[in-house]
Amino acid sequence: MTTTFQLSQPLKTHNGEVSELTLKEPKAGLLVKYNDPFQIKPTSEGGFEYVFDNKSIMQFAAAMSGVDDLILSDLSVSDFMRLRNKIAEIIVQVVPDRNPSAPPAV
Repeated sequence: MTTTFQLSQPLKTHNGEVSELTLKEPKAGLLVKYNDPFQIKPTSEGGFEYVFDNKSIMQFAAAMSGVDDLILSDLSVSDFMRLRNKIAEIIVQVVPDRNPSAPPAV
């Protein structure tokens, strides 16, 4: 499975400028190598929030897109924040229930 992620500003890569990244589904080895890229924490309002490990997210983004992390470091902050949310969405593959300790609804 692949997902296309549109950038708001193009990135300069070794192959020229790109305006989108093609993200492949990550493999389990990335978790072992770079640890969990995020945690899901309950909020006081009864919802949940993602707590990201940005270093791990950057490594996941590089592995999933095939674009070197040094190049990805030139992403705008807004694109990086949207990208980390997209990566979390791909990993979870569903919108979690309000109770993050319960198994996700499929």
